[in-house]
Amino acid sequence: MSRTKTRGLLSLIALLMGLSLANVSPAMAQPVDPSTPGAIPVATPTPWAPRQLTATLGGSGATFPNPLYQAWIQVYKQNVPNVTISYQGVGSGAGTRNFIGYLSDFGGTDAFVSSKRVAAEAPDTLHVPMVLGAVVPTYNLTGTDGKNITSLRFNAEILAGIYLGAIRFWDDGRIAKANPDVTTLPNKAVTPVYRSDSSGTTNIWTDYLTKVSPDWKATVGAGTTVRWPAGIGAPGNPGVASAVLRTDGAIGYVELIFALANGLPAPAVQNAAGAYVSATTASVLEAAANAPISADLTGSITNPPGEGSYPVAGFTWILVRQNTYTDATKAQALADFLYWGLTDGSGAVTRLGYVPLPQSVRYAAIGQLRKITVDGQPVFEGLVK
Repeated sequence: MSRTKTRGLLSLIALLMGLSLANVSPAMAQPVDPSTPGAIPVATPTPWAPRQLTATLGGSGATFPNPLYQAWIQVYKQNVPNVTISYQGVGSGAGTRNFIGYLSDFGGTDAFVSSKRVAAEAPDTLHVPMVLGAVVPTYNLTGTDGKNITSLRFNAEILAGIYLGAIRFWDDGRIAKANPDVTTLPNKAVTPVYRSDSSGTTNIWTDYLTKVSPDWKATVGAGTTVRWPAGIGAPGNPGVASAVLRTDGAIGYVELIFALANGLPAPAVQNAAGAYVSATTASVLEAAANAPISADLTGSITNPPGEGSYPVAGFTWILVRQNTYTDATKAQALADFLYWGLTDGSGAVTRLGYVPLPQSVRYAAIGQLRKITVDGQPVFEGLVK
C-alpha cells in the first residue's frame, strides 16, 4: 500500500475513532425540516432504548456511506452487545445484487432500485433512506509556481468537458475563465479518475452530468456503470481518492468525507441558479428541499433549483425485505439497528461529513421499518407510534 493511501486511511480511521457513546448525541435533536415531500406517509418516532436481542447480520453495498455505517456498527454494539453486524463496502451495484440474490440480510445503495427492477426481481424490497451526502469533484494539481492549487471552482461545462475528454490540459481557457483569480494553471495533462466498479456515487455523478450537459446525455448518459470516454478507473471511493492523491494533474469524484480525510480539495460547483456553492449541510439540505422525492422514498436531487443548493448530492438507502425474512429475531435486530441509526445515531452524521435527513423524510424512513413482517407479523411493533 502506498504511503499516501495509508495516510488517507489513517485519517479516516482517526475520524471514526473520534466517535464514542459520549459524542453520539441523543436522537431527538434534529435540524429544522426545510422540505415537505408530498404524499409521504409519516410516522412519529418514540425514544430508542436498548433491547435484549441476539443476532448476526450481514450487509454489503455502497462505499459512499461506509465510514458512517462502520461508526454506527461500533457504537450500536456497545449498546446491544449480542447483535453482531458486518457491512462490506463493495459498491452499490454489487450490494444490490447481493441483496436481491439473498446473499446478504440488507443492502446499501446510493442508486435507488427502479420500480421496474423491483417488480421483476425483488417485489418486497423497501428503500430506507439513511442520510444525504455530497459528491464532490476533487483534484491534485501543482501550479506553475510549484505550489498546490486548492482554490479552483468548477461548472458543468468544465466537468463534462473533462470527463468527455474535451478538456485535456489544466490551462484550458474554460478552466481559466471560471477561475480568474488562479494565475498559476499549468500546461499539464488532466487525468480524470472514475469508478471502475458498479457505483451509486457514479450514478449520482453521471445523473448530474446528464442533466447539465446535452453532449454527455447524448453520448454517455447516467448509470452505476457507464462507458467512460476518457480517464482511468479505480475501485470504490477510497480507490478514487487514492488515485487522485498520488497523481499530479488528476481529478476524481468522491463522497465529501473521502476528500476531507485525504486532505484533498472539495471545490465549489456552479448550480442551476448560476451560483458557485460548496458542499455543506445547509447546501445539501436546500438541494433536498428543492427536489422531488416519491412516496416510496426514492428520487434524484441532482441539479435542483435554489440559489444555495449544492448540485451534486443524493440520498443513500438501506434495502430491506418487507415480508420474506424468515428469522424474526434477525429481522427485529435489523429494524432496531436502523431505527437507532435514524434516531440516536444522528450525532455521527454531521461529524463525518454527511447530512441528516430532513425531518419529514426521516419520519417516513422510520415508517418503512414498521412494514417489515415475518409470517405476517410486524417484527417491531411499538417501534413508532
